[in-house]
Amino acid sequence: MKENKPYKEEAALDRTLLNDSEYERQGSRIDLTNCDKEPIHIPGSIQPHGALLAVTRDERPVIVQASLSTERLFGLRAEALVGQPLARLLGPDKAAEVARLDPNAAVTSDLQYIQCPIRQEDGGEIPFIGIVHESEGLLLLELEPFEEDIGPSLHDFQWINTFFSRIKRASSRIEASQAAADQVKEMLGYDRVMIYEFDDEWNGKVIAEAKEEGLEPFLGHHYPASDIPKQARALYLRNWLRTIVDVGYEPSAIVPTVQPLTGRPLNLSLSSLRSVSPLHIEYLQNMGVAATTTISLIREGELWGLITCHHYAPKYVPHRVRNLCNFLGTFFSNELYQRQQLDEYEQTLGIRSAAGKLAGLFSGNALRTMQKVEQSQQQLMDLLGASGMAVCFRDKLQLFGTTPAASQIRKLAGWMGAQSVDYAFHTSKLGQDYAPAAAYADKASGAVFLALSPGMQHYILWFRPEQLQIVEWAGDPAKAVIQSDDGVRLSPRKSFEKWREVVKGKSVAWKESELSALQELKSIVQRETEHQLAQAEEQALQNARVLRDNENRYLQLMEYSPVPFLTVTDGRIVYANHQAGELLGCESALELVGCRILEFHEERARSALGKRLDSLSQNAALLDAYRGMFVPKVGSPVELDLSLASVIHGGEPSVMVVAKEVKAEPEQKENFSHSASQLASYVTSDSLTDLPSRLTFERDLEADWSDAELAGEPLSLLLVDIDDFRAYNALHGLRGGDLCLQWVADALGVIARQHGAYLARMTADTFVLKLRSDADAAARLAEEIRSSVLSLQIPRDGASSGFITVGTGTATARPADGEAPAWLLGAAQDALRQAKAAGESRGEGASAD
Repeated sequence: MKENKPYKEEAALDRTLLNDSEYERQGSRIDLTNCDKEPIHIPGSIQPHGALLAVTRDERPVIVQASLSTERLFGLRAEALVGQPLARLLGPDKAAEVARLDPNAAVTSDLQYIQCPIRQEDGGEIPFIGIVHESEGLLLLELEPFEEDIGPSLHDFQWINTFFSRIKRASSRIEASQAAADQVKEMLGYDRVMIYEFDDEWNGKVIAEAKEEGLEPFLGHHYPASDIPKQARALYLRNWLRTIVDVGYEPSAIVPTVQPLTGRPLNLSLSSLRSVSPLHIEYLQNMGVAATTTISLIREGELWGLITCHHYAPKYVPHRVRNLCNFLGTFFSNELYQRQQLDEYEQTLGIRSAAGKLAGLFSGNALRTMQKVEQSQQQLMDLLGASGMAVCFRDKLQLFGTTPAASQIRKLAGWMGAQSVDYAFHTSKLGQDYAPAAAYADKASGAVFLALSPGMQHYILWFRPEQLQIVEWAGDPAKAVIQSDDGVRLSPRKSFEKWREVVKGKSVAWKESELSALQELKSIVQRETEHQLAQAEEQALQNARVLRDNENRYLQLMEYSPVPFLTVTDGRIVYANHQAGELLGCESALELVGCRILEFHEERARSALGKRLDSLSQNAALLDAYRGMFVPKVGSPVELDLSLASVIHGGEPSVMVVAKEVKAEPEQKENFSHSASQLASYVTSDSLTDLPSRLTFERDLEADWSDAELAGEPLSLLLVDIDDFRAYNALHGLRGGDLCLQWVADALGVIARQHGAYLARMTADTFVLKLRSDADAAARLAEEIRSSVLSLQIPRDGASSGFITVGTGTATARPADGEAPAWLLGAAQDALRQAKAAGESRGEGASAD
């Protein structure tokens, strides 16, 4: 999106050459697919009302190429001039003056004029006015007959004064454009002058016209982009004024054809005499035009329009008048742009101010946010001039005004999010860009997408309906191909009579000033990012606490257990108690630290134990048992029973090992069984609540899913999340938060036992219950849980602001072949998000039963 920029003077003329590689080589067939690659900058000829000389860039320039028109204008054949010093034609002083010029685009972009009297064999001189520019290492000198009235005249000052006054008095851009057309027509004396404006796709429209009476009006006509192809527009940026004196001219060839320094045709990108494309000549002839002048309208280095002048008889315009028109055209373009910038600036200020206020709606609780959005829905739609709007915030979707269906909006939001740049995307031809949208063009042919969260799952969509447009073209733009005896060829259309097209599937275009509101609304994304980061940071702290608590439990178990204990990380022993040292023939347990555990195992079975260890380290299994022969550092081989558990040690995935000899005494066997059982309990449970951990729950869910499938029974999951627990933690501290979690876990445990449900802790403040029941029973259980937690009357802050509540999300499914339990858990999580978005102590359910 373009930002409003302060007004500045128009940039200098672009005097860089076009690159041949961008366009088709001469001899290539030009057709509808590549007409914008026609190499019009290297035509090999010029218009015959002037002459061109290409000379070397040294102290004594030599003519290396010349146009055939020199014979008619100078009385000297081009072939005879090639190889001659420029001084022979202009005289030593004037040739030296040309040589001293440095018209390189990197040095200056201004046109460099020079008066050049051409010497005749009889000693006389013919006055010419020349323009000098550089082209691929050569100087090009373009010469036209000199006019006596080269200096400014009284008419010039009158024209300038009248033009400035009319432009300043104009109340609109259309009125200013009409003033420019009238003034240029008076100055040039052409039959028709049009102000021609490009749209985003480079189609043109005549927005103002001054013409002779009796001529058919072209005002309001549209012209397809193919009328002025890409390379022609590029040349209009380099030559701000172009004239064709006589459309029926015979091109004056340049000899020799090949530029001596490059081995290619002479690059005439910057030439004012450059010969015109045959296609353009045919186009003008089809219109009945005999002479033209075109003035480029440029702002911020981009071509936005043209002043196009048509005459129906050949007409030469002197350099003085041409330059004056060019100056007025530049003033007109800058004035119009400055006005537009000021208007847009005022509109943008108002829109961005309103957007800044509305951005404040999206903060705090999702339910309160959506209530505020509903109250301000009209202001939000008016902000972008929309007829409908969809807002999805914290997983709650709400529709306002005229919109597609919710299911259509969710799919559309996914597509627009993928197209977005910097969280935003807009289009006024939605059905063309996204085919499914054609089905609801009457509601949404234009759409603006703004993400409200980094993951783009929360968003605002604004809609505009289809607006049928009647476009009046200057002739049928499709009729650019004709059938001739030698096949199909590209040809400019021959008819320019008004041809009407009904344009469907488009809305009113979104204005830059309207879209500027998105910049202010993007502050919502920043707030949501901060919100998510805070949640992630809190979750990370909780996870770290759980890991520390579990690790402390493991260390205490190892320290005080009478049986051998080892901890293995990445295959190496990182901790061992005294009993483990003795078992493996070491004087001290420290001797084991750093050793690979497989070094103590019989060689033929090392691979099997290694796979078990890898599986546990990668959490593919929580617990395992193993029997095998081990070789101590000192002593005879011994057969051991190992109990293996997946743990985190020092922040790294590790395996804890409890060992005993197969032939151990009964007391040792009892100690081993007790320690292994305790370790299994630690690994599979939550250290704070002693409930099964999330990993344990997910493994058990897989088994229960299969059992329910075999039994043909429904399976329900119920997620319970403490409302606004983050604020409670911040107020009461981590210890206070832990007590709250334990109280809630105890209450849930009682209810779970009463209903035969499986209870586990999912995350810091979320629990899950699993039971064989239908959706109705799950919903009743959810209601009982919400009521029971509220009845605990755990104060939020110790004052009168209420008690701790929970939100619930339930999901029920009847397991079947090909389905996975992950779907059931995902559905329960979606239901919980919806419940949390609806407010506190709310419940939502989903069922595929």
